[in-house]
Order: sequence, then C-alpha cells, then structure tokens
Amino acid sequence: MRLSISALALVAALALTGAPDPGPHVGVDRAEARPGEQVLVRLTGWPGGTVRIELCGAGAPARCAVDSSAQIHLPAGGAGGTPLTVVAPPGGCPCQVRVTTLDSSRSASAPLVVTGAPAPVDDTVRQAATRPPTVLAAHLERADGWTAHFGAPARRTLVLRLRNEQPAPVNVAWSFSVGRGPDPTGFVTPPEPDEIAAGEEREVRVPVTLPAFAVGTYQIHGDIVTAGATSRVTASTDHQPWGLAGMLGFVLTALAVVRPRPRRGPHPRLPLQTAIGSRVRRQDGVLRDAGGPQAE
Repeated sequence: MRLSISALALVAALALTGAPDPGPHVGVDRAEARPGEQVLVRLTGWPGGTVRIELCGAGAPARCAVDSSAQIHLPAGGAGGTPLTVVAPPGGCPCQVRVTTLDSSRSASAPLVVTGAPAPVDDTVRQAATRPPTVLAAHLERADGWTAHFGAPARRTLVLRLRNEQPAPVNVAWSFSVGRGPDPTGFVTPPEPDEIAAGEEREVRVPVTLPAFAVGTYQIHGDIVTAGATSRVTASTDHQPWGLAGMLGFVLTALAVVRPRPRRGPHPRLPLQTAIGSRVRRQDGVLRDAGGPQAE
C-alpha cells in the first residue's frame, strides 16, 4: 500500500513539473548518402532561434564542409527541418551532421555515412627535434686491400655512434669531405637522410676512399644537420704505400747494378821516337839510355 502511494506521488510530481528536457536532437532521414545528394535533417528540442547545420568529419577538431552548410530559424517549440546537400568535408570521413546555435551554447549531431568519401587526413602538427643527435663516439676502420700498398685508392670506414636525447624524432641530413689540410674538399658519398626516434641510439657507417697514390695524413670532416643546426665530426688517418716505395727502390737498385761500365781499350803504342829515347834494360841487367852514354 505504501509503495502504491509513493508511485502515485511521483507520477503527480512529474505531471506538475513536466518531463525532463530531452535536449536538442538531430535526425537524418537516411543513414547513407553520396556526395551531391540531399538528406533531410529534422530537429527537435531546440530553443527558438537560428541554428547552423553542416556536414563535418568526426575528428577533433572537426573540419566541416562550410560551403554546403545551411541555416534555419526554429520557432519557439524548437522543432523544424531542412534539406542538406552532401559534400565530403575536407577532413574526410567518418562524417556527422552537426547542428549548432549561433552562440555555440547548444550543439548536437547525427552520424551519416558518405559513400566514396576519402579517409580522414591526419594533419596534426608533428613535433620534431630541433638539434642534431649527440655523437657518442667516432672512429675510423681500415679496409685496405693489398693493392692500396702499391698506389691504388685506399679505403676507410668512418663509424659514428649517435643518440637522440630529445623527446621527439630527429631528421638527419649528412655531408662529408676528405682531403689533406684543415679544409678538405674531396667528395664523400653521404648516407641517405634518415630519422632517429626519440631516445634511439644508432651506429652509422660512412665509407671513405682516399685517392690513388695517397701519401701522408688525411682529414675527414662530417656535418650532421637537423633543422638548420649543424654538428661537426672530424677524424684523421694516414697512409703510407710501403709496397710502392719498396718497388721503386728495387727498380732503382736494379738499374744501378745492370748499368754498363765503360770498356778499357788496349794500351796505345809509343811512337818510335819515344821508344828510342826511353830507357831500356839490357839482358845483362845494366840500364842505359838508348843512344846515350852507358851507365855502368
């Protein structure tokens, strides 16, 4: 008995105060349409006044087909309707018919499938790093073949250990050069531009070729570029083609050994007058001047 009395009291209260306000409602006469077709939009529970009706993407923030939007004035009862031309919004679909009061105080929407509409476009501004990754280590590895010791081009590999210590991905471009002296100009083929994720540590290997007949110390310079900021890496290496030097020394020595010596000719015969005037030795061992007094 007490329950019945309570139920009757609740019904009486609702009758006196009215049912709760359901709020603004949007209805569409069909669930799917193609671009260029029209759908009928029905509104109920809206305050009297002008409302804006448009087809928008379901993303946030929503991007709407503004050119095909419509405005209608609702009477005090808040009910009405109007046709709306379907145009795929610039943000793509899934889509919704959205209705908003001019002061944006009330808003409601209803889903609508737009056949053939493009997929949603993610145009969110992506955060990117503003400085190059940190160079943890840099060293050179030799990759010489035996021909490099005889004057052929010598090969090195510049090995870099990098780490992106920033909270966003870092886009990296590279530039390398090799040569003698503090400002090398020899071209080195750089790696392809790449992206290093936030917190990632990576090894990068850059092949470097020294020119033919390279002798002495060579400098290798590298620039790591991100968003206009540059980090410089330097390394040096030396190359001595001992095989070529030994071969040249062997050739010079061989030439010196096999060089022909000047040949000595027979002793020239003395003229007859010189022979007559010279001192001769007789068989008895006594020296005398031919044609002069004897020397006893």
